Amino acid sequence: MHANYGYFEEDKLGKPYDWPLWRRLAGYARPYLKVIGFSAMLILLVTVFDLTLPYLLKVGIDRYIVRSARQIQIPEAPPPALEHFLDKVTGQLRQGPEKGQFFIANEVLRKMDPRLLHQLQAQGSIPPHRFYFTPIGADVKRRVVLAHPTLFHIADGIAYIDYRNLANLSAEDILVLRKHDISGLYRLGLVFVALLLLSGICTFGQNLLMVYAGQHMMHDLRMQLFGHLQKMCLSFFNRNPVGRLVTRLTNDIQNLDEMFGSVVMTLLKDVVLLCGILVILFHLRWDLALVTLSVIPLIVVLFRVFGVQVRSAFRDIRAKLAKINVILNEYLSGIRVIKIFRQEKTTLRRFENLNHDYYRATLRQIMLQAIFFPCIELLATTAIALLLWYGGRQVLADTLSLGALVVFISYLRMFFGPIRDVSQKYSIMQSAMASAERIFLLLDDKEQERYDSTEANPPAVKGEIEFEQVTFGYRQEEPVLKNISFRVRAGETLAIVGVTGAGKTTLMHLLERFHEPQKGTIRLDGRDIGEMDLSWLRSQVGLIMQDVFLFAGRLRENIALDRNLSSEELMRITRLAHLEDLVSRLPGQLDAEVYEGGVTLSTGQRQLLAIARAMSYNPKVLILDEATANIDSETEHLIQQALERLFRGRTTLVIAHRLSTIRQADRILVLSNGRIVEHGTQEDLLSRRDFYYRLHQLQFASP
Repeated sequence: MHANYGYFEEDKLGKPYDWPLWRRLAGYARPYLKVIGFSAMLILLVTVFDLTLPYLLKVGIDRYIVRSARQIQIPEAPPPALEHFLDKVTGQLRQGPEKGQFFIANEVLRKMDPRLLHQLQAQGSIPPHRFYFTPIGADVKRRVVLAHPTLFHIADGIAYIDYRNLANLSAEDILVLRKHDISGLYRLGLVFVALLLLSGICTFGQNLLMVYAGQHMMHDLRMQLFGHLQKMCLSFFNRNPVGRLVTRLTNDIQNLDEMFGSVVMTLLKDVVLLCGILVILFHLRWDLALVTLSVIPLIVVLFRVFGVQVRSAFRDIRAKLAKINVILNEYLSGIRVIKIFRQEKTTLRRFENLNHDYYRATLRQIMLQAIFFPCIELLATTAIALLLWYGGRQVLADTLSLGALVVFISYLRMFFGPIRDVSQKYSIMQSAMASAERIFLLLDDKEQERYDSTEANPPAVKGEIEFEQVTFGYRQEEPVLKNISFRVRAGETLAIVGVTGAGKTTLMHLLERFHEPQKGTIRLDGRDIGEMDLSWLRSQVGLIMQDVFLFAGRLRENIALDRNLSSEELMRITRLAHLEDLVSRLPGQLDAEVYEGGVTLSTGQRQLLAIARAMSYNPKVLILDEATANIDSETEHLIQQALERLFRGRTTLVIAHRLSTIRQADRILVLSNGRIVEHGTQEDLLSRRDFYYRLHQLQFASP
């Protein structure tokens, strides 16, 4: 079992949010730029709608709910401050019924210098009382005004009434006076609802487009990653546990999918929304905007501090999860061994340790979020408190309208909405970036098989094989094969024997180009196989292994694989491979379901199926890697008959520990410690009474 699980890649992870990672991720978006661009346009529309809604509240409050005017007292000799004020409001004053009495809308006053207004209020030029005003063109309004002559002041066709005196009017009179305000609020409500509907429609379209683009991007990345894995050398898979690779293709891709689907476009919307809110806030009142945004530096510091910690936590979580996947794959694959040797308690304890490590890593991430999110909320609440403190004083001083304060609070809540959103999506982004690092580390591993060819594929293959001074080792300093040289004529059957670890299987893997020799040359029909197209080479060199791998699916798919063979052709192959009895007993026959690994089939049946698979491909060179080991005599007899049919017209290399299975071989090659120690026919080797003779005696001598 693994001790360290091969996880050395953690040391290679780069800085948080390094731009090379983002550039590489952006490359997967290029084919879908039109879709993303249209989605971005919808985001801009949604943002405009969202920014408009709070401003409608300000209009409703200031224009229709609490619209007001102030009275101005102008003596015959106005003081300098008042003269300065009058110069600025020329044409905005309305003459009241009394001498020196004028009215001006509060909307005009709020645009003036607050210090000047404070001075005029202190002088008594602007009394503190507010007046509601309305045009009296309609007869019904005029009747209400004339019915209360002591309450109203009429100036230029506009009636003014102190807000304190509105309580002296009946509810019917107030409704008459404020009919225009009510209709205005009704119109604003319709606009508000229309904007909400448009925003909902645009949001739906944007989400649909972004999910479409995100799913296609992840599909492309998953296909690239899987295709990359298929091209990797066997040595890569020897070093990397299956669980880790499964994690890359599933969990890590899913993390990126979540980021693209729910974060990237949301982040774009949030950035646009934040910029729009800042522009509006500074346009309304720059001093109020500065007060409320004074907490932003603290938020930046918070993101800087927690960002690194959250990224580290998610790296640790991904590593621990991948380790769990590895150990689960190992334990479940070896469950029979675990049960036979009563290792349940040991494996449970090891899994418990890994699971506890994952629990602690997840708990650390949760603790960071539990601190981070409340800090953001605290700062948002602090900003609103500052706004109420500073803005409330401005409203009381009548230098800021109530609508402006309300809209400031609305925009401020909207402003911290994206920040909260970013803080919540921050963990998703951190997890996705950690996954991206691992995926690109895997894609950057160039330990791949060479599929390209420097020469054209020959029109026909005879099947002549030659090894010339071939040396190979899984480690450079520890060669498994040493200066191997031999030749197999076309159509000849060569048996390769030797004790375990002699290099028999490695020899065959070199012929299939699972590995490249470190020295020497391997030729097929006189041509270096290293210069041949790899796919074409493997289509000409078939391999039947002792441990036959079967895919979950139908029986016909496991025989024909990617070849489109008719049922008649498949039945002919099954008869030649002695599979007709098995096929006839299966429900559905050729369409019968085969479970993963062929667990419902015996070892002999799986090997017969492997022979049928080789027959369907009809290779000119065939390799049998201990294909008749660990089976009963009856099944071995059937396999031998099927192999005799398969051998006809093919060059065959047979690897077997059971010497009884290679009596029909034309020649025998004996390996020991990576070297050829004997070579010849069986009779010749037995007559020498050397290495092969001793192997023969060990297997066939009477006890």
